[in-house]
Amino acid sequence: MTLHHGLILILLVLSPLAAQQQNPIQLQLDDKEKKLEALYADYWRTEYQIARGDERLSSRPVQESIRAVISDEKFLRDLKITRLADPTLRRRRDLFLEEAAYTKIANDPELTALVESITRSENSLRYKVGDRRLTRAELTDTVAHTRDGGLRRQAWEARAQITEINGERIREAIKRRNELALRYADGLFSEFMLRKKGIETEKLFEWFDQIRTQTEAEYQELLQRMRRQLRIDIVEPWDLEFYFSARTNDFEQQKFLPEQGWTKTKKLAGSLGYDLDHLPVDMQVADLSFAGAAYPIMYSKEVKILANRYSGILFFDRLLHATGHALHYSMINEPSFLLRNNYAEPFDEGLAQIMALRLYRPEVDTELFGLTREQAQLVAETSRWKTLLEIRRTIADSLFEIEAYAEPDQNLAVLYNRIHAKYLGVDMHAAAVWAYNPMYGSDPIYLQSYVVGDMIAHQISHTIDQKFGARWGTEAGVYLEQHFYTRGAEHTMEELVQSGTGEPLTVRYLVDYLCADEHVHSHSSDGQMDRASKTTKGSLGRFSLNGGLR
Repeated sequence: MTLHHGLILILLVLSPLAAQQQNPIQLQLDDKEKKLEALYADYWRTEYQIARGDERLSSRPVQESIRAVISDEKFLRDLKITRLADPTLRRRRDLFLEEAAYTKIANDPELTALVESITRSENSLRYKVGDRRLTRAELTDTVAHTRDGGLRRQAWEARAQITEINGERIREAIKRRNELALRYADGLFSEFMLRKKGIETEKLFEWFDQIRTQTEAEYQELLQRMRRQLRIDIVEPWDLEFYFSARTNDFEQQKFLPEQGWTKTKKLAGSLGYDLDHLPVDMQVADLSFAGAAYPIMYSKEVKILANRYSGILFFDRLLHATGHALHYSMINEPSFLLRNNYAEPFDEGLAQIMALRLYRPEVDTELFGLTREQAQLVAETSRWKTLLEIRRTIADSLFEIEAYAEPDQNLAVLYNRIHAKYLGVDMHAAAVWAYNPMYGSDPIYLQSYVVGDMIAHQISHTIDQKFGARWGTEAGVYLEQHFYTRGAEHTMEELVQSGTGEPLTVRYLVDYLCADEHVHSHSSDGQMDRASKTTKGSLGRFSLNGGLR
């Protein structure tokens, strides 16, 4: 072959690549992604400062800028009709079109102003209980830890104070989102959001029903334990969290000290080979209207954690959950901003919950927190029962929200209480406490992601246990990083679970954890646990709602 013919052949081979590199649609998409990355960084920095209490700030201007970039109608039409050969480019195209519809809804000026007013009220409210004014964290601690049943009831009922302020505004936001979704996504907002999050509606309801029915006997046993061990005839909603603190006493306050939170977190992450001092992660503690969050300001470059001022194990649970988010945001390694930013939320929640689950492993609690084996087993068993409650409550929270979007004019307090009475087996006393969940206003149709995230976390944890044993080390950390923490939106949630665990996503491992004897019953019988409660003193709780923000 002559040099001339060789050059011609090279040019022929390279010409399709060169043509694609010069594809104007791809160039425009690249440019818009870069602009969105910078704008979202400004958005998350602003939201971070607002959450820390800076009431002078507003994220509305940057949301309007995001809307302007992504709502270029000519570009959207051209993007939709352009034939793209590269599968990654097609995936980016699909994500951009989906993000455009979402942005037109979520960044609607009227809606963003309404959501901002809801969030400011949540951040500023101090709940009146007797002659005290309590932050959200203090109210949560009062319900969870106070032995005075009358005071616990007052604190639980005080949750209705935020419904008085925000209830109708949240209803208005629901209606506005539905109007916008019909205009831009051809359906209810809830249906569009479930598709966007990578969840099939029918499959979600099937998972919810499987979890409820397969844990029903275990949950009835839990209610019976509550009645017996708290010496009450009827379990009330303000007894649910308290039961778990009543099972233990002061070792929690002695061993799980919030001021040691970041040091302990870094040590736990270090056991997996993750050096948080050399990852772009910053952690601060603040009074928050939510349980805590990680902010993906610049993937792999700048991530911030806010931890709420809880006490004891609850503080560590939420901090470790947020750290799991932060590990994902720090390690994610996809070739474009859309692929980094548009991962399925339940997948991200699963990766966050993996770290929180480590807190309830006896081998971790004995080594990291200095618990005796008996104490560590008590923490593990109490967490299992608490998770059973929280999973069912979160399913109820999610079903309420989906039904509220289907018919927003109905009595939302009645709807909420009916569903929660069914799933939790308690009388809600007609209290309008539904708006206490901040997700309904600021982060709608998110709650199901916690349930599916727990499914994912337990399935991945089972895989790691099978491969590397219960004491996870750097090999487990490498596997988690390669198969999960570096992954974004190039593949779907179920594709990632299948490839990383070797089987489709299933409720099996979550249900096994909630119901299987070997997790805790091999350590102690009910009678032994009653005796253990008498010999150890402290308070204990696990709260699995509102773990992180996208």
